[in-house]
Amino acid sequence: MAIAAGFDLAKDDVLDPAAGGAAFLSTLAGRMSIAELPPREVSHRLNGIEIDEGLAVLSRRLIAERLGAPLSREVIVSGDALRYPIPASYGLVIANPPYGRVSLDDVSGNAWKHVAHRGHVNKYALFTELCFRHAKPGGVVALVIPSSFRAGPLYDRMRTFIRSQGEVLSIGSIAGRDGVFVDVAQDISVLLARKGKPHPRGAMVSFPVIGRATATEAVVEQALPQEAGDAWPLPAADPRDYGGATLADYGVTARAGYFVWNRERDRLVQKLERHQRGYPLIWAKNVRLHEYCRPAGKNNARADFVTFDDDSAAIIKTVAAVMQRTTNDKQPRRLIAAMVDPAVIEKWGGFVTENHTIVLTADDPEKLRTAVALLNTSAVDQRYRRVSGTAAVSVTLLRQLDLPEPSAFASALVNAGGDTEIAAMTAYRRLALADA
Repeated sequence: MAIAAGFDLAKDDVLDPAAGGAAFLSTLAGRMSIAELPPREVSHRLNGIEIDEGLAVLSRRLIAERLGAPLSREVIVSGDALRYPIPASYGLVIANPPYGRVSLDDVSGNAWKHVAHRGHVNKYALFTELCFRHAKPGGVVALVIPSSFRAGPLYDRMRTFIRSQGEVLSIGSIAGRDGVFVDVAQDISVLLARKGKPHPRGAMVSFPVIGRATATEAVVEQALPQEAGDAWPLPAADPRDYGGATLADYGVTARAGYFVWNRERDRLVQKLERHQRGYPLIWAKNVRLHEYCRPAGKNNARADFVTFDDDSAAIIKTVAAVMQRTTNDKQPRRLIAAMVDPAVIEKWGGFVTENHTIVLTADDPEKLRTAVALLNTSAVDQRYRRVSGTAAVSVTLLRQLDLPEPSAFASALVNAGGDTEIAAMTAYRRLALADA
């Protein structure tokens, strides 16, 4: 992909600031060797930084083996790339950087402000800034990074920065991730960009699926949103399939769960004492498709309770539904919602949910039930996956999610005999059919 984007295997210098086991650099060395480039020239054009000194030594040996000759210089140096002095710019900066939140105490300089918000600085965002900074004008930046950058609300600065640095050429999704990475829970994207003038408005970006046999499949292209910081959704299978509504049009509000049990263990009890004020806690594990949601403890046993000294907005006393906010990658659905059993309110007067949930409420209980049925369809789940690259469900993205208009979904439900899956697909297609 980098070669197709303009990287010249015979001329350009390369930097991998997170070299690891030299997966990229050794592959490039092998390709340069096949192209019959002199080993000395290759070893002077390949450059890597690796924080693990032992891994850096092994990687240098691997590159030498691919070249079939001793290295004429230390191709991979040992050090922290975020602090290591990098003296040059390169025709290709390629990386699969580390990820994970870091404290500002561990970050030098102010470059992080281009790609992150205070308190939410991720290593891979810092490496993205570094990679663009050290690509020469016209050079290619090729990154394998978590897909959370595409749509996460806290990555708006990173998306804006990338577009300011050059033209985004390709945003690939990895299919069959289990055959590529070991023990990785995140969805992964491959980003290709050419450093230079800011990304042109309206310029088409390719969205290939990597790892799938795409020889007979056309790579879908679409323009990025007009606002630089907006989410970069994956293209729809049919761009005419859109709903034109959001949860607000169903009269539904969404908010994150309130209680963080491991921070306030003293308030979590298994039984309320006499005169002790408290409400049952609904855990994410209590939410199941097509079942009433009931407080049943973290292990689906007896209900747990959260104590309160005063009244609180966190106590839900009306008809409500609960969604899982953090799903795992093995679950077939990312959106899982369930109505709370009315008996919960009748018995305890209210309930509380933990922070791995999202609470849905509405003034009209029937509208809420309709919205829950819609959210639990494959059609809506697929649309959410297009705009989200992480297993965590974002309240912001959920509020913005494109849904069929309520009247269209209601009409489609009647015509489909109550089949929500068919009704959702039909309702999404309604506007497309009307346009036709």
